[in-house]
Amino acid sequence: MRDLRLLRRRLHTALTSGLLLAACGPAPAPAPVEAAKAAPAKPEAPAPARVEAPPVAEAPPVPAGPQYPARTGMDPYDPDGLEEEGCNNGDWCGAPAAADKFRAPQATDEIGCPTRLIGRPDPGVSPNDKVYKGLSMNPMMMGRLRKIATGDKRKATGDGEICCYHWFDYCSGRPLLAGDDAVAAPVVSGSTWLGEHVFQDMLGEPASDERPLVAAAWLEDAQMEHASVAAFARAALELMAVGAPPELLAGCAEAGLDEVRHAQVCFALAAAYGGVARGPGPLPPVQPRAGGLVALACDTFREGCVGETIAALTALRGRRGCEAAAADAALTAIAADETRHAELAWATVAWAVDVGGREVAEAVRAVAAELRAAAFVDEPLAVEADLRRFGRLGPQERVDTRRDAWTGVLDRMLALALGDDEPAFADPGPRGAEAARADANLSA
Repeated sequence: MRDLRLLRRRLHTALTSGLLLAACGPAPAPAPVEAAKAAPAKPEAPAPARVEAPPVAEAPPVPAGPQYPARTGMDPYDPDGLEEEGCNNGDWCGAPAAADKFRAPQATDEIGCPTRLIGRPDPGVSPNDKVYKGLSMNPMMMGRLRKIATGDKRKATGDGEICCYHWFDYCSGRPLLAGDDAVAAPVVSGSTWLGEHVFQDMLGEPASDERPLVAAAWLEDAQMEHASVAAFARAALELMAVGAPPELLAGCAEAGLDEVRHAQVCFALAAAYGGVARGPGPLPPVQPRAGGLVALACDTFREGCVGETIAALTALRGRRGCEAAAADAALTAIAADETRHAELAWATVAWAVDVGGREVAEAVRAVAAELRAAAFVDEPLAVEADLRRFGRLGPQERVDTRRDAWTGVLDRMLALALGDDEPAFADPGPRGAEAARADANLSA
């Protein structure tokens, strides 16, 4: 069995060198013309950085007509529809029988359609099937029925059974999953979870119409960071159930504290940009998962190795065009912490492979092949406001980041964790090869 401490040092060297090289990837292209916005001659007076006793914010109004905003974040037609900022997302309509192939275990039926979809279809579904054009085949895809959009689509097409969904691929951080659904606490009014005071001159001078967009993005991050606290607490219980060593348990405890800080920072930034103080409400209880070493390794790879490696790279690249000092500081801390969390996940997978042998390794390889293939499937990109000067990557940059994470970091890390001589997938490309050479030199 490999020495866990020595292995962690090798994983740390490989991960940090790979991330730094990948973060120095191609410079972001100019924003698309249709997404660019003319800046006003003089921004309106900024909202207060912190509100001590804010009113409960009203839900955004539903616009008239069959217009459905193509944006990442809270679905305005479904305020409880949580979506991770920066993840691939889109809309899809299809017959109930087609939607049923992706039915989530917790889904019910409304207006003749499954209410929830997940990225684990019944066997026999082909990604090339035109019926599913526009629907992600990513195993981390989560979809929610949009009843208003469904009603309008039925009127427009005369098809009284069609079902319309908004979906997103969970792509960063460590999610808290119950079955295949992400769990997060609802947002409530209050200042308990606000971190340090954020001064207005650190926000990058947002225009009045940019403020709510940036605030919503940080609020979504805050919800997921808050849920990650519980994800690491549950991970510790799952590790103990398979006899994991103390180094991995201690790592989970430390990571949970990191996520508390991340949540506080994100809630504070959301309040500073939006002028309304909010925090998390009660989190639905989630039980530890069973399944032994195989399930532990696969869940950790999907949620930690992939999710947190991409989260670290996203934060590093978000800093490149960031002009807001507060956001830059937050992204710097998050990138460093998510790198350590990813390292912990890789060490967990490597330990599980050492203990469980070939069965665990092959299961992880199968999950990796599925996730990697999904990352390189081309999907239509939504048109979004350009928020890069606030540390937010655009749609194409997010796609490039996920793919570069695989070719520059994940392929090589997977081979190291599984004890393989070479990466199992395609050539890692020039940046990945350079990182591999750096890893060999540093760990020699």
